[in-house]
Amino acid sequence: MIPETLMEKPKGGLTRRRFLGKAALGCAAGAGGLAGIAALRSIAPALTRTKKVFSVGRLHDFPVNTFTLLPKHKVFILRDHEGVRAVSAICTHLGCVLKRVEDEFRCPCHGSRFDDSGQVISGPAPSALPWFKVDLAPDGRIRVHTNQRTTSQDKLRLF
Repeated sequence: MIPETLMEKPKGGLTRRRFLGKAALGCAAGAGGLAGIAALRSIAPALTRTKKVFSVGRLHDFPVNTFTLLPKHKVFILRDHEGVRAVSAICTHLGCVLKRVEDEFRCPCHGSRFDDSGQVISGPAPSALPWFKVDLAPDGRIRVHTNQRTTSQDKLRLF
């Protein structure tokens, strides 16, 4: 037998059923908001970038024949014996930051793989990595222009 005090409805108060309903609605709204943000990032990862042109350092900061990740700017700088190039470090699938493994770029999130020219080798990535224009600032520092796309062959020539 259930005591009468437990069977009574609270007067003007919040019932358990109403509380759980409001909590579920709040969780659903929060999840929907996060899903919306993720969808916007996957559609236009460029919207998340803040600076379009930035300095990355001097030539001697980048050893010859290396890819150097600049996590702050999410780009790799490639310096070879002919010049300097810059490629995006953002996976074209869902915007994860790539890692350099052996002789390729790999996405740690979903497994996309890209070759040295930024072309997709495997995985869910829908397109190649973009390359950006590189030039020298008046003070001699290397600048990357993420608002100006180029090819993997274009580079800041050193000679």
